[in-house]
Amino acid sequence: MPKLTYVPTGATHDVPAGASFLEFCQEQGVDHPFGCTVGSCGTCRCEVVEGADNVNPITDEERETVEMCTDVAGARLGCQLKIQGDVSIRPVD
Repeated sequence: MPKLTYVPTGATHDVPAGASFLEFCQEQGVDHPFGCTVGSCGTCRCEVVEGADNVNPITDEERETVEMCTDVAGARLGCQLKIQGDVSIRPVD
């Protein structure tokens, strides 16, 4: 089972492969910022600090939103992430 570490708290959780980061945060009460939850507002931008190869590939639509919201290289939208293996994630300001 993949391990997800949420960097701001340092807490590590077991998650099923293919788990949605959004649903995980909602179910576990993780205080990650979310807005629209459908990938268009950019509120949930984050960085996969470790394990970037262990999440689903970025789509063109997600890339467009990320590019409008931040200059952080490799940033992703938390609402679009699916966890496939061990990852560490932190919010991006």
